[in-house]
Amino acid sequence: MVSYLQTAGYSERDVAHYAELSAEQLATPAESLSPGQLQRLWQLIQCRLSPSASFSVQVRPIIARELATGRVKVDSVASRLNMSRHTLYRKLKEEDMTFLELLEEVRREQAVTYLRERHRPLVEVAELLGFSELSAFSRAFKRWTGISPAVFRVAACATP
Repeated sequence: MVSYLQTAGYSERDVAHYAELSAEQLATPAESLSPGQLQRLWQLIQCRLSPSASFSVQVRPIIARELATGRVKVDSVASRLNMSRHTLYRKLKEEDMTFLELLEEVRREQAVTYLRERHRPLVEVAELLGFSELSAFSRAFKRWTGISPAVFRVAACATP
């Protein structure tokens, strides 16, 4: 079996040095991962191994991991980067980005990924993205894309 690291052209040792992945995760066959998991892993690998990656690109996977815990706190993200909240804000500002804008982008990208996974109920997608209610997620998704999550899912599932 080919691991997802080999698929991406990196050795497990290379990525283990830069990424917060366990040996078990590194050895997981690529075929056993969902498209969303592969996408998130690829983003993590790219930003960790690319010295030229912008700061916001480096922050994205950390926000994604924080979303998985149920709540994203700027102090927690800054701590993972070994910096203060103020330094995090300043570095994002240098890229004309705010923390909330970056959080919204990560949520939007993950929403699209989750909605393409047909087995996830909309309520679960909303919870995974840190929304307390489905209606709040639906409003945010419609603001991001112009259509409701349900309409997006139908369209996404209809295309091969």
